[in-house]
Amino acid sequence: MIETYWDILDNSENLSMVGEGIHPIVQKILIHKGITDIEEMNEFLSAKPQRTYDPFLMKNMGEVVDVVIDHIHKGKSIWIYGDYDVDGVASIAVLMDFLKRFTSNLHYYIPLRAEEGYGLNCEAIEDIKKQGADLIITVDCGSTSVKEVQLAKDLGMEIIVTDHHNLSDTVPDCLILNPKQGDCKYPFKLLCGCGIAFKLAQGVQKKLNAPKSYLNDLLDVVALATVADVVPLIDENRTLLKYGLKKMTNCTRSGLKGLIRALELEGKDITTTHIGFILGPHFNASGRIDDARAGVELLLEGDTKKIDSLIRHLVACNHERKTIQDKGLELCKAKVEKNYLEDLFLVVDSEGTHEGVIGIIAGKIRDRYYKPTLIVTEGHEEGIMKGSGRSIDGMDIYEELKNCADLFIKFGGHKNACGFSIEKDKLEILRRRLNEQAKVIREESPEVFVKTLKVYAELKPSELTESLLQELERIEPYGMGNEKPQFLLSCLKVDNSPQVVAMGKNHEHLKLKGLSQKWNEKIPVHAVGFGMADLYIQQLHCPEEVDIVGFPRINEWNGYRNMQFMISDVKASNR
Repeated sequence: MIETYWDILDNSENLSMVGEGIHPIVQKILIHKGITDIEEMNEFLSAKPQRTYDPFLMKNMGEVVDVVIDHIHKGKSIWIYGDYDVDGVASIAVLMDFLKRFTSNLHYYIPLRAEEGYGLNCEAIEDIKKQGADLIITVDCGSTSVKEVQLAKDLGMEIIVTDHHNLSDTVPDCLILNPKQGDCKYPFKLLCGCGIAFKLAQGVQKKLNAPKSYLNDLLDVVALATVADVVPLIDENRTLLKYGLKKMTNCTRSGLKGLIRALELEGKDITTTHIGFILGPHFNASGRIDDARAGVELLLEGDTKKIDSLIRHLVACNHERKTIQDKGLELCKAKVEKNYLEDLFLVVDSEGTHEGVIGIIAGKIRDRYYKPTLIVTEGHEEGIMKGSGRSIDGMDIYEELKNCADLFIKFGGHKNACGFSIEKDKLEILRRRLNEQAKVIREESPEVFVKTLKVYAELKPSELTESLLQELERIEPYGMGNEKPQFLLSCLKVDNSPQVVAMGKNHEHLKLKGLSQKWNEKIPVHAVGFGMADLYIQQLHCPEEVDIVGFPRINEWNGYRNMQFMISDVKASNR
């Protein structure tokens, strides 16, 4: 396991400038997150945030809205073309759900992952044309599809690109909605693809003076995509997500409500954790293993029997995904241990592992070794490898791949993740060049390759109260860009006899009961660390005094409630 550096943030922040009504620890957390203005703090903590922007500030929005409305009024055939991940599925659902209120001549297309790959492809465009399309609107893809956009135009169709991925130096010759365009004045650049689709719907709603309820009805799907696509949960994303989570908790969308019930989440306040680890993976699984259309259909369907069938399909796909993923992960871990431990940039051939799970495996390998990681597998065409990558903090993986653009058949992505296809005989060249680039980065900024855990405050056991948890809930929803704040409990005495429990089917989880601070033994702490039994027992050799970093929560089981401290990392105490 990689050793983690604890960045214990300065505890002496001056809080005198902050207004009343905000808990001192919450104030401290917000200041460390860069939120120092009183109005910004109140907006961030508000149950009803207002930070959202006029869609017409986005470059080309006015022209795009006019084109869409013109096709609606003339009854022309509109096709939404999306990607097969949660963001793409949700983006299609948002525009289908919204535009169906104005036109019935509406269709969508999602490429098959294994056969067609990510994004626009020429064969699909030709097929869409044969089916009578007049306008294609891409969602969550298209920013680098120069050739494909030109083909659509040559075939006599209009095409609009809506996307949030990075643009290349050469951009498609069409109207583009993407706040990452260099001359786009839209104030917030980090919406997911579904967020961009929602802004388009907002633009059409404003221009047609349609009911705002048309937009409110979409927020549950926007929340699903915002969390699942791991965009920063700040600014406008935070506003959309807060309202979207409320919409999901009181869900009226039949398919989503049915899935929530099937996954035993009914009656609970839906959180980012539920989306990220339960709901999102089920939508993703269909696109990874089979056909992503099932996810779109579930979000749009109203018939109970069809919904039940779709839910069973998504659950089965997710089960199969887990099985394939676990096998592929073990193979890749073994390869890293045997061949690539000294590499700074991991490039691993997963030997035919289903390409639908290589992105997940890349993330898990990245987390295990804390190195940027590409996982590749055999593609649909002989001699062609498909790849997916995940990055570490401080390294823009898209820019690193861009420096190797001459090696790829196709690539795309953003700072944290990427996808590509490459000829198999170029894989070793790619590995060598990426490692050379990583060495330069390490020489200039060695801290990039050090896993760091920000510690926002040191707490005493007496401060772990339900009252504090209620205050910390105001900082939610947690996720990328608004990570759950971590706290330090130091100098905790451990009785190593019956108090240390390795839990779980494989005894991989750590449970420390009755921890007490050596200078205050009256308040015991119960702590749990998932996947940390090996770290504590084998690597640290069961120290009698520990420092732990983590986050408190209330554990409810069998009618009992108790305070638990969820361990993110543990070290032997040296105080």
